[in-house]
Parts: sequence; C-alpha cells; structure tokens
Amino acid sequence: MGAPGAATAPDVRAVIAEMEAAQAERTPEFLAGLRADGFLERFISSRLGATTHISVMDAAGMACGVTATNGEGSGVVVPGTGIHLNNVMGEQDLSPQGFHRHPPGTRMPSMMAPTLLMRDGRVEVVLGSAGSNRIRSALLQSIVGVVDRNLTVPDAVRAPRVHCEDGVIYHEPGIDMGGVPLDGRQLVGFGDLNLFFGGVQAVQRLADGRMIGAGDPRRGGVALGA
Repeated sequence: MGAPGAATAPDVRAVIAEMEAAQAERTPEFLAGLRADGFLERFISSRLGATTHISVMDAAGMACGVTATNGEGSGVVVPGTGIHLNNVMGEQDLSPQGFHRHPPGTRMPSMMAPTLLMRDGRVEVVLGSAGSNRIRSALLQSIVGVVDRNLTVPDAVRAPRVHCEDGVIYHEPGIDMGGVPLDGRQLVGFGDLNLFFGGVQAVQRLADGRMIGAGDPRRGGVALGA
C-alpha cells in the first residue's frame, strides 16, 4: 500500500490549534491535581472517547474490518485492565426513540458497520468508519465512489461528502448543491473537509493484485503496507 493512503502533514493552522488545545488543559484544577493519587487515570479517562475503525487485508485475500467505540466515554477505567468503559446507554444516536426503551438483554442498535465488498467470491474492498450517525453516509458515498465512479479507495475516501439528518443537509466544499431541491430543509456548508463527516479507513485489492489503502484525512487516518 503506502503513499496513496498516507495522511498529509498538518499545516501551520493545525499545529497552532493543537498548541492552543494543549495550553487550554493547563487549568488551575489541572495544576492543583498533579500530585493527587490517581490523577493521571482520572485525567486520561475523562478524555478517552470517540470511535476507531481498522481495515486489514493480506496477500492471500483474507480481510477483516473492526469498528470499536467508547462513545463519548464514561470516565470509568476497569481497575487493573486499562479498559475504558463506554457510555453507549447514554448515546442519543443509539436511542432514537428515547432513552430507557430497550428491555434488558436486547441488543442495542448501532451505526457501526464494518463492510466487505465482494467480486467473484473474493474480497475487493474492506472498509468502515467512525462518525456516529455520519457513518452510514460516509460509507455509502465511499462505496458509490469505488463501485459506480470507478475511483480507487484513496480518491473515494478523500472525495467531498454530504450528510442529511433532521431536516438539514450538510456538505463539504467541492459538491455542487445548486440543483438539490431543499424542500424545506436547511443547507449548511463546511469550509473544508471535516471530521463531522466521518473517518473511513479502507483497503482495496486492484485488478492486477496490488493493494492500496486509504486513511481518512478528516480524522488523521493512515494506511500502512508490509
């Protein structure tokens, strides 16, 4: 794989933003708590959230896609394990009809959708995404890019996206929205590719047997090859 899916280096705006974010953590409470027992675990666990996806394919055509999430994070780490518990029972996205409606023992819905695309009985693409409700739209548009537009996965993943939800159409630059009927929906444009639109990680086997990967630049994704 290699270069086609590699993340681009952050520009000066991104570097400055990270500097400001790091400085913002140095609150009086942070400084006062440095010597307290268990401070590091409490500090880290309160900041471990979000969703991660990894897609893998080997030379023999075996493929695997795994999506895991902490939601927004519960702030609880199981003692002695390093495992940070999620807050999925409190995720509105997973309880669209309202909280406390899932009887005990039932499986909750999820937007996580590790996906394989097959051709002639062999895996051609393995992909998945982070991004809560935007997972479905990120995967749909990446698949359309590969299957219907004949793009490689790096180009399909980097292509601008739209997402429609709750009467709002969100879109990244590069998509002509002029001919889209709003029918009462609100149109919200973003100035650049944005993590709001998910983070697709994908691997593709080309017709000549070569494999290429795509790490979504929206979320610092990377692609690596052996």
